[in-house]
Amino acid sequence: MTSSPAPKYQNMENEKKNSIDDQSIHGQDNPVFSTDDINVAIKQFNKPSKYKNNLHVTFRKDSLTVDINPHRNSSESSDDNQNEQSSYEEVAANVSNKDDPNMLVLTFRSWFLGLAFTCILSFVNQFFFYRTSPLIIGVLVAQLLSHLLGKLMEKILPRRNFKIFRWNFTFNPGPFTVKEHCIITTMAATGAGTAYAIDVITIQRLFYKRTINTAIGIIFVITSQVLGYGMAGIMRKFLVWPAAMIWPANLVNCALFRTLHNDKDNGDDNEKSRWKMSRLKFFFLAFLFQFLWYWFPGYIFPVLSLFSWICMIKPNNVILSQLTGINGLGIGSIELDWNAWVSFLGSPIVVPFWAQVNILVGFVVLAWIIAPATYYSNLWNSKALPIVSVRVFTADGYLYNISAVLNSNLRLNETAYKQYGIRYLTAQ
Repeated sequence: MTSSPAPKYQNMENEKKNSIDDQSIHGQDNPVFSTDDINVAIKQFNKPSKYKNNLHVTFRKDSLTVDINPHRNSSESSDDNQNEQSSYEEVAANVSNKDDPNMLVLTFRSWFLGLAFTCILSFVNQFFFYRTSPLIIGVLVAQLLSHLLGKLMEKILPRRNFKIFRWNFTFNPGPFTVKEHCIITTMAATGAGTAYAIDVITIQRLFYKRTINTAIGIIFVITSQVLGYGMAGIMRKFLVWPAAMIWPANLVNCALFRTLHNDKDNGDDNEKSRWKMSRLKFFFLAFLFQFLWYWFPGYIFPVLSLFSWICMIKPNNVILSQLTGINGLGIGSIELDWNAWVSFLGSPIVVPFWAQVNILVGFVVLAWIIAPATYYSNLWNSKALPIVSVRVFTADGYLYNISAVLNSNLRLNETAYKQYGIRYLTAQ
């Protein structure tokens, strides 16, 4: 079967006839066409001769159409391909897919504020990490304060240019940009969480009475952290760059960036929606409400922080205290302290609902069903121990003396271990 000659496309006024054979002649947007005859519908436009020097022709093979757009620049299509948009509405609404390469990032303000918040958050969060309910200062605090301080530095810092040898720099290059704000928040986020290697150093000191050399401890922590960053860098091609990857916790920061740096109040969107309040106003109202409420469980009425109303019905009942007490399994207990909510699992506003249900089901099955069944059936001599504890016990219910089964090098002494007995853990 012989192929027919290449089709010829004519405009509606029959002014010119051009044979289209090569994709490179018509731009990168046009797919390569075969020489088979196809029915092509040509979109009409008025007065093509007016735009004969700025025509953009796009061939769509799937719909068998030819789009001739005199107003469109050929570079626009390549920009659209680069600006990949996420398919999730939450991401598309809060994360911009456009970039301004001329916007300032690494300035004196970003370095100064970024390093300052990194040091402050790392110290404060590690200091309060050892509480029963840790007091965590989140990244949002640094994000808010850095915006205020950045705007303040924009106003008060001198705009004079300084020259050192061949390098010029200034303390105040201009308006405080969103990229400066992002890099400050990112630096603060690296120090906001406690390093897992700190747990090893703490356990060595508290339980084994052994102090690690300061230099060795610092190198150990840095090594473990750098290893994590290296793995993150390897996986970012698959877990960060694709627009389909969604990280719910980061959407809060992105929404706040957009609220603080977007000059327009999204008036068009507010007119179409029933929600008439701006993002900034809603944020300050929520902040004010949370600030006022914390005084009640924190200082005025501390019992609101955590209490067991079921245990109050019969306080002297041991089983009821074990199941519903705040030092037991806490079934039915009420906790109205927001700081205690977010200490371990993060904010419930950020975590998706399906993830919260997954955590809740797992907790109920393990803590409220399996743990009581294990304890009251006296499995592994559980009744001789407390129902909930983080300690290690002997078979008689006494605290296990770990030093009694270790030698001078903190190695297990098997002979002493056999004499002293095995260790027991609680049901929960």
